[in-house]
Amino acid sequence: MNVHFEDTTFDYQTLRAMSYATYGGAEPGECLTTVENIGEGNFEEWFTEWRRTADRVAETARDALDGEHHETARGAFFRAHNYYRTAEFFLDSDDPRRRPTYERSRETFRSALDLLDNPVEQVEIPYEDTTLPGYWFSPETGGDDGDDSSEQSCPTVVCLGGFDSIAEELYFLCGVPSALSRGYSCLVFDGPGQGAPLRVAGLRARPDWEAVVGPVLDFLEGKSAVDETRIALLGASMGGYYAPRAAAFDERVSACIAFDHCFDLWSASAHGQERIAELIDYAPGVVVNALAELGARFDPGARWQLQNSSWVFGTDAASLRRTLREYSLRDVADRITCPTLALAGEDDHLIPLPLVYEFVDAVSGPTTLRVFTAEEGAGEHCQLGNLSLAHGEIYDWLDERFSDV
Repeated sequence: MNVHFEDTTFDYQTLRAMSYATYGGAEPGECLTTVENIGEGNFEEWFTEWRRTADRVAETARDALDGEHHETARGAFFRAHNYYRTAEFFLDSDDPRRRPTYERSRETFRSALDLLDNPVEQVEIPYEDTTLPGYWFSPETGGDDGDDSSEQSCPTVVCLGGFDSIAEELYFLCGVPSALSRGYSCLVFDGPGQGAPLRVAGLRARPDWEAVVGPVLDFLEGKSAVDETRIALLGASMGGYYAPRAAAFDERVSACIAFDHCFDLWSASAHGQERIAELIDYAPGVVVNALAELGARFDPGARWQLQNSSWVFGTDAASLRRTLREYSLRDVADRITCPTLALAGEDDHLIPLPLVYEFVDAVSGPTTLRVFTAEEGAGEHCQLGNLSLAHGEIYDWLDERFSDV
């Protein structure tokens, strides 16, 4: 699916921003008008134009709020959040504009939450010697008798992001409004290597995400509204590694959704280039770093992946070879016994389709596989382009799993 750019990375990020229109997080016209002013592979223009659009939409939101037009303000704040997030995306980690743009993304998102009909709780989840920020969404469960039924237990979906996501984005990417309408509570949060923990506290990614999800599930045990027999992990993008990894080690996970699958990062990065990957694997580090820098000059996607890997993992290109191998489910997938749903796109440009078959074969528990096609408009990574279809599959499957509990 091609939206505007010839460059795959720029085009996919445009599709990503547009896809959140499903839940009021974008308007196609605003997105297309923005990218018309961006040259192929021009990172500076990307920031400038998306930031300009974000500022304009945020001003619309503030004007609507001043006039007490809350519905208009809420929608504009959500869109501004998405556009600020998109503007920040390609900035270098040490760019002085990155942190303020990220903060504006959070601020506008939270301004939108304040205007939702159902209150949303900002949470801080105890984790090691710090906390992980997140949001707790509860379904509207009040009855006609006026009683406060917020303490009724209900199934819960814990949403996990991936390599480049922030907690706020998961509201759209994981379909939180859809989950709430079906009676699920939702917890979205930033883990190490993501969002505020990375940007503010400098916490890098780690492969053993059972050590991250464990404290999150401990936190949920303190909420009386959580049905502890119906807790699902929904991992988006690289969260398709994090969620199954946690499910392999924590029996409190009742169901697991890999959205998309992320079975083995090294195999994914080497797919179709196995001979080259083998040569690079044995090359001296100085040579690998030089080749990576050279590639980054000519390929926007390579430049972004190199920069983001350095930031998220804390490695250079040479060390990345070893780091990616740590993010594999090959040795732990047989420990996953809960029902597992694996989603995949036939045209996924990040995670090769063949790996999903290895994943479902390796899981010990009952598995369901859904491969989305280009004809459905959902063949890309995380089914961006048709989130309604993907979320229908996810929550229909979860309804069926949890109806028997």
